[in-house]
Amino acid sequence: MSRAKLFLENFFAYGFINVLNKIVPLLLLPVVTRLLPDTSAFGIFDMFSVIVGFATPLAILGLYDAMFREFFEKNDQQYKYDVTTTAQRIILLSSIVLTIILILFNSLFSELFFGTQEHKDIIVYSAIAVIFSANLSPIRAPTRMLNRRKVFVISGLVGSVGNYLIAILLIGLGYSYYALIYASIFINIIMVLFFWIQNKQFFLKGKFDKKIAKELFKIGLPLVPTFLIYWVYNSMDRIMITNFLGTSELGIYAIGAKIAHISQLIYMAFAGGWQYFAFSTMKDEDQVDLTSRVFEYLGIISFAFFLLILPFNQLIFNLLFEGDYTKGSIVFPYLFLSPLLLMLFQVAGNQFLVVKKSYLSTISLSIGAGLNVLLNYFLIPKIGIVGAALATLIGYVTSVIIVVLITQKMKLFKIKFRFIASSVLVFLNIIIMQLKLYNIYLTSFLFLVIIILMYHKDIKLLASKFRKQLKNQRTAV
Repeated sequence: MSRAKLFLENFFAYGFINVLNKIVPLLLLPVVTRLLPDTSAFGIFDMFSVIVGFATPLAILGLYDAMFREFFEKNDQQYKYDVTTTAQRIILLSSIVLTIILILFNSLFSELFFGTQEHKDIIVYSAIAVIFSANLSPIRAPTRMLNRRKVFVISGLVGSVGNYLIAILLIGLGYSYYALIYASIFINIIMVLFFWIQNKQFFLKGKFDKKIAKELFKIGLPLVPTFLIYWVYNSMDRIMITNFLGTSELGIYAIGAKIAHISQLIYMAFAGGWQYFAFSTMKDEDQVDLTSRVFEYLGIISFAFFLLILPFNQLIFNLLFEGDYTKGSIVFPYLFLSPLLLMLFQVAGNQFLVVKKSYLSTISLSIGAGLNVLLNYFLIPKIGIVGAALATLIGYVTSVIIVVLITQKMKLFKIKFRFIASSVLVFLNIIIMQLKLYNIYLTSFLFLVIIILMYHKDIKLLASKFRKQLKNQRTAV
């Protein structure tokens, strides 16, 4: 199988389920907000997600990515069993410890995340969610590592649809934000049981191996700060909004973020297929050129989608929501672009994993995260939730620039001038939009045309290959 076909198949197969998992909540979000007209209620559920997102990577200890990396180290089935078993047992133990800590110190964590002790029960529910969320990762991993796409697609779709249908039913019964929490926990339990049945041989036929554990920790532990930094990017703004402005403003921000994360349809599709592709091709002679091309093309696709959707910002929110929820449009542009920048960071940063220097990824990301927190602290009290969105975007831009500079210096990555020029046009358009200097419809269209002209040869080449592939398939039939 060609590498292009391998990447695209994983992109569209594993990515497809990730896309579905995002589309279903987006489609049902207007229904949920109409059933929960109080933005504060949605803000409380969003904080539940923040807490689970904080504790889960701590429990996983970076071992999910390390397990993926080591799984392809040897072509020995018993070794693969030992890798998955070792990783799963460590994660199980760490998740139990974290769950106990959250429950024992629920008052302290309620004060930290909510600014009050009134939501101690949310901390307890978060603790329960963490143990299932953390253990789902290693138990589900063999399905992806063996490229069992159909299982992933069907299970993910059922889980995503089931989650929101149960939540909507419970909201109708009067459970308010608890409905979303109960549904989330229930679906995670079902998914853990399902994938255990699918992959139990990877955890029963293997044994705990101290040498493998040491290698997993060597790769994984330096990634823990990285995952926590991801959490800082996605969650510190929410904590500061809650403490500075209250859960009502958090609810508005959360809605803006969720709609903006329609861009995650691209990111999640990428993430679904990237790991298998990246590690299965890491020993190819032209791996640097290949990774650089993936980075550039994904970046241009991201910029094109951004320029296409940006002018319709307010219209989208007016069509989907009512009341205060429509105010989420003010953070949409900045948060739409952020997951796409994260995708580019991970492509370039994956080179550190290939050479087993994952700490460089942590350093690159931590600088942007530190800037993000600092800007949140100063901007949120001054300009409200827009300040939080701006801080997130600036932090990601900083991290991407740093990782690209480091990988280029290490001769692990290459970047072309036309991509730099395209990036400048996109951020110039954001400035024009914010300052209202020109018609945003006109500038978005103009900059998109310029980018297309810079890449017209690549577009023609890809179109030609696509037509040739279709012709070959028809001939084969």
